[in-house]
Formats: sequence, C-alpha cells, structure tokens
Amino acid sequence: MKAIDKIVDMVIEGLENGVVPWRKTWKDFFPMNAISKKQYRGFNTFFLSLFCSQYGYRYPLFATFKQISEAGGYVKKGEKSFPVVFWKATEESIENDVINDNVSKKRFVLRYYNVFNLDQTFGIDIEKCVPEFAARKAQPLETCETVISGMPNPPAIEHDKPGAFYMPGKDIVNVPEIGCFDAPENYYGVTFHELAHSTGHESRLNRFTDNKTFYGANSYDYEELVAEMTATLLCSHCGIEQNQENSVSYLKNWAKFLKNERKTTLFGAATKAQKAAGYILGNPVENELTS
Repeated sequence: MKAIDKIVDMVIEGLENGVVPWRKTWKDFFPMNAISKKQYRGFNTFFLSLFCSQYGYRYPLFATFKQISEAGGYVKKGEKSFPVVFWKATEESIENDVINDNVSKKRFVLRYYNVFNLDQTFGIDIEKCVPEFAARKAQPLETCETVISGMPNPPAIEHDKPGAFYMPGKDIVNVPEIGCFDAPENYYGVTFHELAHSTGHESRLNRFTDNKTFYGANSYDYEELVAEMTATLLCSHCGIEQNQENSVSYLKNWAKFLKNERKTTLFGAATKAQKAAGYILGNPVENELTS
C-alpha cells in the first residue's frame, strides 16, 4: 500500500469513528523539521500533527533517519517512520507533429520520504530543538478579531440573516451575532470557515472555477473540505479550539467522499487551505513543489 493511501485510510477511519482528524489545535508551533527548522507545508502540516495526536508525542518535531544520525541520535528499536509527501518535477519528451521535433514538458509526480518524531529517538536533547516564539501580545479572542479586521480585500461581513454562509455573487459573509453561539470560540471558528470560502472569489484566489472543473458534482464537498481545513489553521494561529460536535451522518458523508476521491482530494484540499489561510493572514503562500 502506498504511503499516501495509509494516511487517507487513517483519516477515513477517524471520520467513521466520529472524529475529524484534521481538527487539531497545535501548541505554540506547527509541525517542523527539528534540524533544518523548516515548517512542513500543506498536506504534511495537518497529518504530521495527526500522528502526534494519535501517538501522544510531546512536540511536532520530526527528522529523517540520516538527520537524526548526523545529530548524534538514534532511532529507538521497533519505531516506525511517517511519510512526508511532496511533488517532484520530471522532464518528459513529447513529439510535436507541428514543428516535427521533440519538446520537453514538465510532469509532476507525487513522492515521499520518511521521518521520525523526536520522541521516537534518544541521544538528542528535544527541549533544545523546540523553537522559541515571542509570547502573544493579545489574548486569543483579540487575536481572532485582528485576523478578521486585517484580512486584505475582505468581503462584507453581515449578521442580519439566520445561518452562516457565503454568497459569492454579492461577496458577502453572513454569520449570526457572537451572542448566538454557545462560546465565542465557536463564533470565530464559523467566521473563519466562511471567510475561507470567500478566498475562492475571483478577486482573491479564484478557486471556484477550478473546483467545478475538477470535481463536478462533488465540488461542494471539496470546497467544504478546503474551508474546514482553513478554519483549523486560523484557529490554531489564534490559539483557540474548534467545536468538535458533528452529526454522525455528516462525518460519514466526509468518509464516503474521501473514499471516492482519495489522495487527489485530500492533498489538494490541504494545499489550497494553506493558501487560503495565508491570504486571510496577509501572508500569501507561493506555489512550491515540496511540502
């Protein structure tokens, strides 16, 4: 079984058991390479954190077997690695009948390499590998307000209609007043979800056209997946936790969708979610081949 399939199966199993695996509030920082200090991107951001949660690791710090060895550490006997996925560009020659010659065309192939969490090793001082971050100057809910007010080219946000939704035609986000929610965190989680939808507008990331082209009747499910993951990243950025309540039928629908779409959907949605979160935060995420 391919590495990507193992990850997708873990997600589907979680959904069928009533758990949304990508909903995870990280403490202090996102998964990163303990040696290079580079944060993992896209798909890997979500699912390395999933591994940390599943196995109870203290920090989302990872490294390859070679990096661990070069740092003077050892992988504990019997420990299994986790895949980090990325796209690799390859050149292929294609015959062009018009010019009667061969031309080169780039093709992108999904590849992976294996990493271990530092809790799976010994000989490395894990605490020294934990990055230092400046303490947040604002409280979490103040940070949420800062994110919303600081979004570049924002849609209009209204509170005068029942329900939460985004109207692309009018470029309006509607969310009930904060007092209608059981907790302020739930209000911000829902607002982030709807703002995530708004990034698909043609004046921003222009995502809706692509969704319809590639997913047809499933474009709604795909867009919901992108928005859910975007909200997760924004909640984590602000230090709040998303509401975990979901109906069984809702989660089973997610599981069915992922079973049908598999790796293309999960990988692509995570990448688009990071771009959407970056846009809202005013930190555009450039296209890159590695995650």
